Amino acid sequence: MGTRHNNFAPVLRLIAAVLSLSATASAIGVNYGTLGNNLPTPATVAKFLKTKTIIESVKLFNADPDILRAFAGSGLKVTVTIPNGLIPSLTKDDEARGWINDHIAPFYPKTKINRVLVGNEIMATLDDNLISNLVPAMKAVHRALVKAGIDDVQVTTAHAMGILKVSEPPSAGQFWPGHDVAVYAPMLQFLRETDAPFMVNPYSYFGYAPSIADYALFRPNRGVHDSHTNITYYNMFDAMMDAVYSAIKAMGYADVDIVVAETGWPSAGDPNQPACTVDNAISFNGNLLKAVTSGKGTPLMPNRKFETYIFSLFNENLKPGQSNERNWGLFRPDFSAVYDVGILKNKQSRPAPRPAPVANKQSRPAPRPAPVAGKKSWCVPKASASDQALQANINYVCSQKGMDCRPIQAGGPCFGPNNVRSHASFVMNSFYRLNGARPFNCDFAGTGVVANSDPSKCFIFFSSLGLFVNT
Repeated sequence: MGTRHNNFAPVLRLIAAVLSLSATASAIGVNYGTLGNNLPTPATVAKFLKTKTIIESVKLFNADPDILRAFAGSGLKVTVTIPNGLIPSLTKDDEARGWINDHIAPFYPKTKINRVLVGNEIMATLDDNLISNLVPAMKAVHRALVKAGIDDVQVTTAHAMGILKVSEPPSAGQFWPGHDVAVYAPMLQFLRETDAPFMVNPYSYFGYAPSIADYALFRPNRGVHDSHTNITYYNMFDAMMDAVYSAIKAMGYADVDIVVAETGWPSAGDPNQPACTVDNAISFNGNLLKAVTSGKGTPLMPNRKFETYIFSLFNENLKPGQSNERNWGLFRPDFSAVYDVGILKNKQSRPAPRPAPVANKQSRPAPRPAPVAGKKSWCVPKASASDQALQANINYVCSQKGMDCRPIQAGGPCFGPNNVRSHASFVMNSFYRLNGARPFNCDFAGTGVVANSDPSKCFIFFSSLGLFVNT
């Protein structure tokens, strides 16, 4: 019996984990930073999040008692972070118990603290003292929580993408040698034993280059092929997530959940930061929310949703560095939206707005217009576009949530003429119209162009969508 139990226990654990992961809710959270001298009080923040937004949880970069007190009774989940510098001392059980007694116990359970992060991006510090004490501190903090009678608060830490020596192709993801055995093996074992997630900060922004802008921003592109798996990736976020998964799987811990601790896109920057625009922030964060909540998952983690914390809640005017550092927020300090990608309640189905400049006045952005039936513009392939590029456009669009490509399939009303260019015209225009008929939604890596006359023979009106699609 003992041998049989040992043989089947890992299998049963993996099955249970897979079932749990497939059912995981895609909670949308936000990083709540406080580096500003004009930010609203924590109590008004808690009320705003609860009543006006779909945000279900916040992640703090500290354990601010005023915020923890203000969020009591709100029902919003709160993740707190222990400062990096405390990690060596918290390996001692009495120090860990003291920290929990001072910073968690006075507020729990009235404040729904669900997670304690032991430091932030510790591996990126290259500080051997912090790195070597990270996992022991995590274990000591967990023991302290149990000792205090708190058994439903997870302990973990958040990682930058620099933890990977190899991230391309995604299937070859690999931790840095040395750290894999000394740090990640015991950490992942601890996370498995305590049912806590591996948290990562996959910022496409930091991988941005003009040549791969569409790939970074979830816009139509030709994709990046992983020859090891024969999978083509159409956005950088999926590729980064799968690289992390591959590294974890290679260590034997594919059952450990992955949570997105931070990601986002700045809406403004200095003149030498042209990627920092409202349009780009809308494109990234809007498509990110669709990706993590759709249940589609990633190529290597299909049929999954991901708990995700957007960076960040507010524009913080005291953050040091270039202008982009002060423009990551979804909201301004007066709670007006920098832009909305469905975060505000009762506006989830509204296209994300664009800002309307008003002299000497801070105003809410005006929503971009919804597609209008009969509007005289169409997205069509350029004459110079190759069949290979157009097929990539078809593959990309038809993989997106909400896109219906049945009309170009055999028997569909737009199947004929049965050629790549005709089918690409249909899907490219569908994507263009469904996303607000904005010129950049017809770019398709330089293979699309907006036409002002009907180029098609197949002209179908989808009354339920309120738009025309054409081939």
